[in-house]
Amino acid sequence: MLLVLLLLLPMCWAVEVKRPRGVSLTNHHFYDESKPFTCLDGSASVPFDQVNDDYCDCKDGSDEPGTAACPNGSFHCTNTGYKPLYISSRWVNDGVCGE
Repeated sequence: MLLVLLLLLPMCWAVEVKRPRGVSLTNHHFYDESKPFTCLDGSASVPFDQVNDDYCDCKDGSDEPGTAACPNGSFHCTNTGYKPLYISSRWVNDGVCGE
């Protein structure tokens, strides 16, 4: 019985938070696909299906965290096995930082 509990315990801790590509866990609450997305700087609000659509709608680039559409955007790299970090969105899909 103890062995079964020990095997099930890691599954209780493994929780995946759904978020758009390029968004950190600390910022995922800003990206609720059931509501329109409001730019993090408050400059605009767009339908959620326009997040990561490769067109920059927000002045701060916050609607494109997983694309290179906005020149001032940033991308959150999980950087598996090392420290997570933010990089300029122009480096998205270059094969560096584990994404």
